[in-house]
Amino acid sequence: MELLPLLTALVAGFAHALEADHMAAVTTFVSRRPRPLQAVGFGVRWGAGHSLAILVVGMALIAVDLRIPAGVARGLEFGVGGMLLALGLWLLWTVLHERAHRLGAGPAPGTADDHGHRHGSLWVGVAHGLAGTAPLLAMVPAATAGSPWMAGGYLLCFGLGTTLAMGSYALAAGLAFHHAGSRAPALGGGLRALTALGSAAVGVVWMLGAVNG
Repeated sequence: MELLPLLTALVAGFAHALEADHMAAVTTFVSRRPRPLQAVGFGVRWGAGHSLAILVVGMALIAVDLRIPAGVARGLEFGVGGMLLALGLWLLWTVLHERAHRLGAGPAPGTADDHGHRHGSLWVGVAHGLAGTAPLLAMVPAATAGSPWMAGGYLLCFGLGTTLAMGSYALAAGLAFHHAGSRAPALGGGLRALTALGSAAVGVVWMLGAVNG
């Protein structure tokens, strides 16, 4: 295999991970459980889901020489926007719920729902891998590769770059939330509320963009 295309895929995947909608989604998970190892876990699971979707769909499309229809692509992007909106509203509800418990009946109840959302970032990554700029950045170059092995290598390196970038970002975000929450709980809650509103706003923008073509 030539190294230059694979290095290009690694860099492209790293840059692709740091798009606004990806960061908004992962931040909503990290803000709830910001301890460094937990934060990295969210980022790595998102990257794994994204990479799996890209690899499976990309190789399938290349094998049968198909392209994703424009209408289907817009539908997937609209779905990603709806998912970001839902994540933002979910996080905002938890912030308000916890604040109500602090002001009223004391500490919020145990985080029983955390286990249910533990692997949520994996499925969010899968959804992101099927929409947005991923087909352009990963599947199109892979489709022009000289052999199936090179195409698979390109997609794998793209996924590796994506996972490394999101794991690094999740760690940085987790440290920021953790320090803010431990030193000034009100500031930590404020950052989580801003994250929720940001995720919802990005989701609305993506939905409008999909509708408008």
